[in-house]
Amino acid sequence: MKDVEIPANAYFGVSSATGDLVDNHDIIAFNVRNLAEIKDPEADYDAWAQADLDQQKQLLEEFDLRPAEAMQRDYQRVLRAQAAAIKGLTQDVEKLKQQLEFQMAALNAGIVSAKKNLDAKTEAIGEVTKQIEEQTSMKAKLESHAESMSALRKSVEAAGSGGSSLQFYFLLLCIVALAGVGYNRYRKIMKSHLL
Repeated sequence: MKDVEIPANAYFGVSSATGDLVDNHDIIAFNVRNLAEIKDPEADYDAWAQADLDQQKQLLEEFDLRPAEAMQRDYQRVLRAQAAAIKGLTQDVEKLKQQLEFQMAALNAGIVSAKKNLDAKTEAIGEVTKQIEEQTSMKAKLESHAESMSALRKSVEAAGSGGSSLQFYFLLLCIVALAGVGYNRYRKIMKSHLL
């Protein structure tokens, strides 16, 4: 710089700290003031620093020196954060939807299985009821045959024991044949219905 007057015994000091890294620094401004006639240099520096801050604050309020790029960057950052939040919520909703679909499918399969079991049991109960009715009617037939046999025996005994033995043996043979047919029918019913 040309025409700079520096008093004798003047010292300038600039320092910076970068830690373990190596970096280049640019000195943008270097303010120098004469402190020869000032009694308290520290108070003067504090007053000067406060005045500098006030001036910068006034400029910011007056002209709003925030660049449009920074505003655009902040706006994009907010948009990205909102987009990420919306994406996360969409994924959560999709996951909940899939879980609900799986649960509904499992419930539907359970209902179908329970309905099949209930239908099979209802059908089995109907078959058992039919078998019981058939056995009841068979029992009634056997009882009526037994009563008729008993009545026939009584009539034979009343007719006398000295009657024709051929008729007695024929009647006994009929009774035994009827009992055998009834017993055979009863055994078939027991085998077919597993009673």
